[in-house]
Amino acid sequence: MLKKLLSKLGVGSAKVNFVLHHPHVRLGEKIEGEFFIEGGAVEQYIRKLDVELHVIVHANGQERRQTVAVIPVSPSFTIKPGERKVLPFSYVLPTHLPITRYGVDYILVTRLDIAEGVDALDRDAIRILPPLPLEKLFYAFDKLGFREKPTSGKVTAYGQEFEFFPTGAFREMVQEVEFLAFLEESGIRLHLEVDVLSGLFGFSERELKREVFFSYDEINDVEGLTQKLHMLLHEMVQQPQLYVGSVHVPHHPGYYSPHHPDYHLHPSRHHGHGMMGAIGGFAAGMLAGMVAEELIEDVVEDAFDVEDHVEDIMDDWFDGDDDIL
Repeated sequence: MLKKLLSKLGVGSAKVNFVLHHPHVRLGEKIEGEFFIEGGAVEQYIRKLDVELHVIVHANGQERRQTVAVIPVSPSFTIKPGERKVLPFSYVLPTHLPITRYGVDYILVTRLDIAEGVDALDRDAIRILPPLPLEKLFYAFDKLGFREKPTSGKVTAYGQEFEFFPTGAFREMVQEVEFLAFLEESGIRLHLEVDVLSGLFGFSERELKREVFFSYDEINDVEGLTQKLHMLLHEMVQQPQLYVGSVHVPHHPGYYSPHHPDYHLHPSRHHGHGMMGAIGGFAAGMLAGMVAEELIEDVVEDAFDVEDHVEDIMDDWFDGDDDIL
């Protein structure tokens, strides 16, 4: 009787431990592991076992956690005292999640739902790596002498933004390169923004924008990809007047227009077809929510500041201070 009472309070209750096969996984690939469940001091009825994947985004001094997915592992079952169960786990990651970078973390929360008792929990951190084609693009930039910034990978209203600075041949021409990446059926589309050094070639504008598409065949040829990146960056620097403006987010994944700088990238379109494959597109709305909260806090804070100011005036008035105005 005492054991049953204690188990309801979580003492001597069933436990669960999730063991990942690998502490990291690429976007679009499988998280795999096993759940080790151990019975407690008494027989217990388990309503269900599931695991939640949470993304944690840090931005503007705030932290926002959002559930990416709730993955059911097992329906109800009974576990006897001291009994041990092992259950396999596999889950394919969506491709529109942000990868683990500055300000972006992931955690897996396992929940063993115990009837008439305290749920057993287990938490495991996991790193989300870029899909292999995107990693090859990173490598091509590296071969060109560009290094990823420590703060690269911030979540923006459009998706996850990657930032690189030059250390090689482009060091005298380019300040930094930023891009958003869109996974499509036949390749990766980049929305590039290149900041050229002020006064270069007598050109005062610093932000140049261009949309480029690389097929997966092109990406697999890293040497050829590096040469193409070199050519397009050099072209942007040499002919900056062609790339002043904004890049349009296409409605159709097949849209490709590298020489039309007059289009705009609208945050409101991140739910459209063109953004479905955006790396980090899932978390873009989280940033909007964080910004909205910050604006509300500022309004409330300003309101209290006004109220405090009125109180100060009234205090001065009743104290007989004639210099309050």
